[in-house]
Amino acid sequence: MIFKKSSLEDYFQNSRIALINARDNKRIYPLISTYNLTAEKLESDLTVLDKLVAADKEKTEAHGAQLLARNNLVTLLEEAHPVYMEHANFAKLICRTNTARLAHMMLLTPREKNVNGWLRQTDTFYTNMFLDTELIASLEASSITADKLNANYEKVKGVSTALVKYQEAIGEAQAATARRNKLMEEFDFIMTEFIFICRMALKKEPQLLEILKISVLSAGYVRQKTKEAKPVDTSILKSKGPAIKKSVKKSIEAMSPAEEVESPAAVGTATQEEENTETVAQETGQKVAETESV
Repeated sequence: MIFKKSSLEDYFQNSRIALINARDNKRIYPLISTYNLTAEKLESDLTVLDKLVAADKEKTEAHGAQLLARNNLVTLLEEAHPVYMEHANFAKLICRTNTARLAHMMLLTPREKNVNGWLRQTDTFYTNMFLDTELIASLEASSITADKLNANYEKVKGVSTALVKYQEAIGEAQAATARRNKLMEEFDFIMTEFIFICRMALKKEPQLLEILKISVLSAGYVRQKTKEAKPVDTSILKSKGPAIKKSVKKSIEAMSPAEEVESPAAVGTATQEEENTETVAQETGQKVAETESV
């Protein structure tokens, strides 16, 4: 959305003020009309706004109807379920030795937690129970009369009807939201173009933008430039300070024994020792030769 606002109603109101003032203001209209923002175009934009406001109202009403339908469904379900469970438990007790009768009334399966499953179980229970006259007689002995059974069965049917209405309300709310969103997208495009053209047409008189509820950019903001990135400090790469020495030392210590590197001093010492050894061996050889000749 274009304008700063605290609600959708503010957006609609600011847009209406902007379009009407652009059409009626004698200083603004001559400037923007050269950019094809004619009176006919502005009237067309106001018509789109009217459709958007009406669509938003329909969307709000549809969601309200959905909420009411849901509350009605929950209320009826909360009334019918406890009584149904009482009837089902008494029927289980009476037919506890006859699994066929229990299965016939769907009393062997766990109670469904979703509404559709619950309706399927309750409808099967009451429909098949009314066919079992022996069970009806046994329930009447426990003060559960046929009138009570019929009364709660009507509540179950009421839940079924309420579920259908709730699902219809969901569909209508979704359709109303889709219509509103489509018009909102179209109108947002219109207002984005409108504000862009107004800024261009009124750049020499920016104070007129306030009449159109369009914020005026401050001079400081306009002059603001992107700060240049600081150059990368490469001096550390040339440094022979403690940080570099520690880094080299850690790298050498991390090497495996096969990868260890001898220092130049160590290499020089080893070479000198080898030369000394060869010299001693030569002198010893000469002395041995002289002894043998004697």
